[in-house]
Amino acid sequence: MAFFSPGWLESTRQWTAPSAAIAALVLSAAPAYAQAPSMITVGMTEDVRGVDPARERDGMSDPVHMHVVEGLVAYGDDLEVGPVLAQSYAVEDDGKAYVFKLRKGVKFHNGEPLTSADVKWSWDYLMGPESIWRCKAVFDGAIKVASVETPDPETIVYKLAKPNGSFIYNLARPDCAGTPVFHSSSVGPDGAWKTVVGTGPFTFGERRIGDFVEVNKFAGYVSPEGEPNGRLGRKEALVDRLRFAVVTDPSARLVGLRSGALDLTPITPQAVEQIKAEPTLDVVSSDTTVWYALLLNSKDPLLKDKRIRQAIAFAIDRTAVAQGVSFGQWAGTTTPMPRASKYYTQPENEQLGASLDKAKALLTEAGYAGQPITIIANKQFEGMFDQAVIVQSLLLAAGIQANIETLEWGLQLERYTNGNYQAQSFGYSGRFDPMGAWERIIGPESRKVWKDEAAIALLDKGMQASDAEEVKRVSGELYKMFMEEVPAVSLYHVNLALGVSKKLKGVHASPLETPALWNVSKQ
Repeated sequence: MAFFSPGWLESTRQWTAPSAAIAALVLSAAPAYAQAPSMITVGMTEDVRGVDPARERDGMSDPVHMHVVEGLVAYGDDLEVGPVLAQSYAVEDDGKAYVFKLRKGVKFHNGEPLTSADVKWSWDYLMGPESIWRCKAVFDGAIKVASVETPDPETIVYKLAKPNGSFIYNLARPDCAGTPVFHSSSVGPDGAWKTVVGTGPFTFGERRIGDFVEVNKFAGYVSPEGEPNGRLGRKEALVDRLRFAVVTDPSARLVGLRSGALDLTPITPQAVEQIKAEPTLDVVSSDTTVWYALLLNSKDPLLKDKRIRQAIAFAIDRTAVAQGVSFGQWAGTTTPMPRASKYYTQPENEQLGASLDKAKALLTEAGYAGQPITIIANKQFEGMFDQAVIVQSLLLAAGIQANIETLEWGLQLERYTNGNYQAQSFGYSGRFDPMGAWERIIGPESRKVWKDEAAIALLDKGMQASDAEEVKRVSGELYKMFMEEVPAVSLYHVNLALGVSKKLKGVHASPLETPALWNVSKQ
């Protein structure tokens, strides 16, 4: 579960008054934190798994990892990629070679200078036979990296088996730790992981399993140039330490925020107005690329009729669903493309509300006779269950008989992976690649809900394209096909809300989900 993925939303969704014991525990910590104004304390829903990206990293590790280790490139808040450890990069050999020039003066936390040999060593470690790095299969599959070369200490060249415009976006993926570059001293002579030695504005510090993990200011940090923008631009450690505290109970996180034991923590939609009313607290928020939808199996005997799928789409009021699950905080959408992306365009004549007349006309044309449609959902991720309940009522209003089958999340995921369902209430973690919004659902794999050959070919064309206008055009064509074929009904993108102490200056939420705490000060 990622720090600010669908998981954090569900794990913090319901909260009640904390027990006296929990309140006392959190409140007792407040004086200790208050005595350290140069430390920012962040509430986390779970402990980190680890920071070895090849063997033990997970989504909960990202908030820590991103402050310690950097990659050649990263994402800005506009979901575009720019250089970080690289000074610049160029695409050569008709799109089959990416040539990076490294920034001068960058040092690792052990004082050693960054060279292209370090970048290649890190790549080989990530792609090694024992690695379970999340992007390993991507760079040895859909985007085949044929070789990595170091013609000189300041130049590194990635050569691809064939052109692929999405290479640079995948190299920057936060869920793949940004393809991190770290020093070889991070592992011992036997190849076992020791500690992360990166180039970031903070160094890895003390960790108490189940309690907290800390990172400390790196005095020798050499920042990229430019205005701060997501993971790009100027980075400056304005406090001596960041503490990521494990506070699993959602009520305790809110008490910690109010007491000052926590400076920042994710909050649920229903807590937003309450936190805004607190004189010492504030809320910052941003749309994300986390996407929720109703998946429809077009191989199902009933749903293979496109008119039935279209009727389902016309019966659903996206705004009602989005506001219903978020206590009025979120907006509905008809497209998986996030609003934060420059490739998003407001769909022409976008219909977010229901059109019962059109739904009923299509049902009549298709000869629908009241056959039931089963929607799979689960209660571990309550958003998936809540939206299923709302969708069920909307379908019933249009005359569509809908039942909800509640499964354990693991079983629902297995049914999703195997394509064994009629309809599913589902949520996807964030995607930042322009074509990533579509790649979530398009493909021949059993887990992909849209297996149409024309859509697959169009997606492949978009992933190979490096021209922004061409990518945007392909996305527009996919949207038209999506609305016509209705392999799924888009519902909404999750909005991230953070409860923040007013003692902090410089905090902002981002579509990249995990907040960056460089350039943030504490009064």
